Amino acid sequence: MGLGRNIVLAALWAALLITVQGCKRYSDISGEAAARAPASPLAPGQFLDGEGMAVDGLWVGAMASQAAYVLVGEGHPIACDHLAQARVIELMVNAGSPPVVGLEMVSLDMQPVLDMFNNDIIGIDELESSLKWSQTWGYPFAIYRPIFETAKKHNLPLFALNAPRDVAKKVGKSGLKSLAVEDRLELPAKIIPVPPEQEEYLRQVFDAHPFGKPKDAKAAWKSFVTVQALWDTTMARRAVEARVAMRRPVVIVAGGGHVEHGWGIASRLATFDPQGQRLLIMPWRGGELPDKSEADLFFYCPETKRPRLGIALEVKDATITVVGIEPGSKAEAAGIKVGDLLAKAQGIELHKLSDLHDATMRAFEEEGTLRLEIIRQGRSEELFITLPSPKSGS
Repeated sequence: MGLGRNIVLAALWAALLITVQGCKRYSDISGEAAARAPASPLAPGQFLDGEGMAVDGLWVGAMASQAAYVLVGEGHPIACDHLAQARVIELMVNAGSPPVVGLEMVSLDMQPVLDMFNNDIIGIDELESSLKWSQTWGYPFAIYRPIFETAKKHNLPLFALNAPRDVAKKVGKSGLKSLAVEDRLELPAKIIPVPPEQEEYLRQVFDAHPFGKPKDAKAAWKSFVTVQALWDTTMARRAVEARVAMRRPVVIVAGGGHVEHGWGIASRLATFDPQGQRLLIMPWRGGELPDKSEADLFFYCPETKRPRLGIALEVKDATITVVGIEPGSKAEAAGIKVGDLLAKAQGIELHKLSDLHDATMRAFEEEGTLRLEIIRQGRSEELFITLPSPKSGS
């Protein structure tokens, strides 16, 4: 729950905490004992075991090299997470097991662009525009750049993992049965449903957000879990294809919601490639010790403080529409309503989520108030959101 993509309920899905059971994980992989030390104090990027003890990066590389699939979760906007993902890839190369790199943030229809990058036809500086990154993902390309630089440095193949955006949109609106034959060509023959043990948590997340009339909520819930299943199944199947095609281990770079506990991608890998070892690595933000049921290993990256407006957005045809408001949020207090179109912020025209991010950063640098121009029922209105102080972390 990117999350950037042209999807309904983007903010909600981006917030999901998803997860796996019954699959071969880190504890099944043999190896020498890690060099361990107390986890505190920690530097960003420090690797940890499930007990919260620091482990050496070389050992992490050796363990990762014994896995068929290394799933490294992320918080999409957190630059530290992407540096850690790049380091896992580098450590595997240094351990003599150069991987394929699979990317959640690139959909299957963009594989030809990655092929041009893989074959040195285009470079990193051309990749952002060629992938239409700002329109299709929305999080800054610059914070993902270390992953692409590491892949290029070591000549590692990049594979798109996710379902095409238009296909996911159709599924979210009308279900899997609405897809035409041509839409199904790149998808798995069967979409594996959300595991039962995951549904209770997802329902709690879903119920915390307003979705209008009861019948609308029922349809939204079905769309919610169906699209989640589509994403996780497609990414897992594609990762298996990458492993078979390249005869290498696969590092899967994806949001923590698709990695955590293994209910997401890893549970589908257990179906498609049951003999393939899976290693789950997740970010840890500090505070209480990591929950060792979430992953096999962790890396420490503190939470990036950023404004929480409490607003769910849909991006379609360069138009940003409000599709959900969190009760008690700054957006609700400012008077923003479901159905509003976000036209401008701080005088910046809004066509994609990164435009709103840039405007919010400008608001921080100015008077600390985000000035929004919205379109409601065909008329323009100006609303103001008071942003939290960066020092307060609120």
